[in-house]
Amino acid sequence: MGAGFSKDDENDRTGALFQAIRRDRFQLATELISKGAGVNCMNNFGNTPLIQTCRNNRTSNRTGRAVESDRERFVSFLISNDCDMSKYDIYGWTALMYAEKNGHDNIIDILEKKDIMCSDDTETKE
Repeated sequence: MGAGFSKDDENDRTGALFQAIRRDRFQLATELISKGAGVNCMNNFGNTPLIQTCRNNRTSNRTGRAVESDRERFVSFLISNDCDMSKYDIYGWTALMYAEKNGHDNIIDILEKKDIMCSDDTETKE
């Protein structure tokens, strides 16, 4: 028997991760990923952590600015940990589409810059 995690532990971690993201608790979400929740794991709707992060509406009050700053840092964390930005959820939406719909302008910039860098890398390798 190995000392790895059981499937139940993995499911618990994934559920806790998506709950943390829905509640804008990005530090907790970062810790859960660092402890083994997959950066590309999916919930029942096909949402990855990146998609779920971009699905939430932008908040505009004073505390909302801090939340949005945390959201942007979390997106950068996901990208630096090689999340798949091209995934679609069950509705055919990507993280970029949700970011555009919900007014996450800084996240749009982050995703587009990363996409351009990835395109440049692909062209260089060919």
